[in-house]
Amino acid sequence: MLETIPATGTSPTILIVDDDPNNLAVISDHLADTPYTILIAEDGETGVMRAQYVRPDLILLDVMMPEMDGFETCRRLKALETTRDIPVIFMTALADTQYKVKAFEAGAVDYITKPFQREEVVARVGAHLRLWELTLRLREANETLEKRVEERTAELRDSERKLAEIIDFLPDPTFAVDLEGRITIWNRSAEEFTGVRAEDMLGKGDLAYGIAFYGSRRAALVDMVLHPSPEIEALYPYLKVENGVVTGEGYTNRVRQQNAYVMGTAAGLYDGHGRLVGAIESIRDLSERKKLEQQLRQAQKMEAIGTLAAGIAHDFNNILTAILGFSQLAIFKVGADGPGKREMERVMESSNRAADLVRQILTFSRFTEQERAPVHVLPIVEEVLKLLRSTLPSTVAIQKALQVTPAEDVIFADAIQIHQVLMNLCANSAHAMRPDGGTLEISLSRIESDAAFLSRFPELREGRYLVLTVSDTGSGIDPLLMDRIFDPYFTTKEFGEGTGMGLAVVQGIAKGHGGAISVTSEPGVGSIFHVYFPSIERAAREERPVAPKPVGGSERILLVDDEIALSELGEEMLSSLGYRVTAATSSVEALELVRSRPNDFDLLLTDLTMPGLTGVKLAAAVRTVRPDLPVLLCTGATETVGEEQAEQLGIREVLRKPYVLDALATAVRKALS
Repeated sequence: MLETIPATGTSPTILIVDDDPNNLAVISDHLADTPYTILIAEDGETGVMRAQYVRPDLILLDVMMPEMDGFETCRRLKALETTRDIPVIFMTALADTQYKVKAFEAGAVDYITKPFQREEVVARVGAHLRLWELTLRLREANETLEKRVEERTAELRDSERKLAEIIDFLPDPTFAVDLEGRITIWNRSAEEFTGVRAEDMLGKGDLAYGIAFYGSRRAALVDMVLHPSPEIEALYPYLKVENGVVTGEGYTNRVRQQNAYVMGTAAGLYDGHGRLVGAIESIRDLSERKKLEQQLRQAQKMEAIGTLAAGIAHDFNNILTAILGFSQLAIFKVGADGPGKREMERVMESSNRAADLVRQILTFSRFTEQERAPVHVLPIVEEVLKLLRSTLPSTVAIQKALQVTPAEDVIFADAIQIHQVLMNLCANSAHAMRPDGGTLEISLSRIESDAAFLSRFPELREGRYLVLTVSDTGSGIDPLLMDRIFDPYFTTKEFGEGTGMGLAVVQGIAKGHGGAISVTSEPGVGSIFHVYFPSIERAAREERPVAPKPVGGSERILLVDDEIALSELGEEMLSSLGYRVTAATSSVEALELVRSRPNDFDLLLTDLTMPGLTGVKLAAAVRTVRPDLPVLLCTGATETVGEEQAEQLGIREVLRKPYVLDALATAVRKALS
């Protein structure tokens, strides 16, 4: 169904394409007081048909629509000769970077996210309609120039004046020079981009435009048009020359924002006899697009790292399970005073540290979520100090000032994330002290919030806070950059040295724990970071009671693991607990055992990741033979099964590798119960 909302007089026509009547009503209401004619289409197919028939001046297009979404609708419009030049603005609730990139790739000129603000909608629509009108006027002017340039010199001058006026309203910074390199045009956008007025630029030569755009007298693309040379080509790594039009991309400076990424396009200016009289260059700011591309690449990089970490973790956990398990069995066999017991205990301690490291890697890669619990921060600080002393250069002196007791260092947190906060801050400080070194100090104290503290951090609650402080004597932070240091992907490091995520992660963790972060810095002196965490009261750590001897049984267990060492380990562990074990190193072999002897087993203990049949598929197959056979799933990978699927497959427990005898015994008893 198509509906037209009448408008009076001759005015720009806007086509709104959205399947949601509410959205149509909102946008129509926003534009009700504007001098535009509003047309409506309720799906993508109808929108394309109406656009071909009416040829509106602007299209407002929703993303999420049935049958043909906004992206496909936009591509269809851009593929048609009659509609390809009509500007398209997307309207959607999807604010993720990937959708914005996809929209611009489809040919959109803008992207408005819901909820819609009337002023924003009216302003953006007006701006793009003015741009569209100016573009049409520019085309008409160029056509007029081509017809009249051969007629009279006076008409040529008049056309040049009109062209200059049009250029003055172009949204992209644009300037032109004559054959001597003197500036003849400097439009309003160029003024805004560089902060230099046209009256201060017109008539100037000697590469004056290079100072405005780049901060030094250097050639621009117009010089490549007028005087092609390898030296100018070298200034633009992404240079392209086609049909007399020169384009190039790179970074430039401007007064209001450093390091803008731009694309320049330059071409020659000719008189009525086809003689070259100058050159014109237009510069488009692509900084936002470049930022989106960098964020997308960083997200893809982190996803790849996470996938790699998950694969490594699976293999490491299998190896650590064997090391821990066989070490524990060896300790049991040699006895309390047997030879080698102390050495085997050291092996287990190191293996447990390795297992913690694997968990940290997985947490950082966002493959596992750690539960929060009361955490003592003092041991974390001591552990980080040990790591720093072995990794930082000798030019960095490490100091500590721990002003809390074991009864005062407790916060409700994720211990691995607190470790990550410390490592990120210390790494940041160490980098700031390169190459000469300096002093890095980690402090831990506790404060009581007062009026000044709560005024400084209004989002925090009244109470006691544990303060983690990292200070350095490094280069300090430029005051102009202080407001941006916590922005994701912002970094002052050289390319390849940082992701720009370190301080952003620290701030996210602090806020996620109900805390805050502050920084004071002086260039040439150093920086001090304070991280505040809500403190909780808890008694000093007590010695853990000796764990009771693992409980075993006499049930019959079918054990399946494709790793021979783990199969042997599990069989020996379970046998030591009194269980009767049948071990298999193939899930297919295990399934055949159940099919041939369905009543000979009381529990299936299976690895999750195996060739042929995975642990989940094996459990499902066994379910068809022995629906009542409980399953204990063991995994060293990051993936697991949901509660509903586990219940359907008879999976009573999930045991994560690496494990020791106590954990295995407990999991088996729970599964059998």
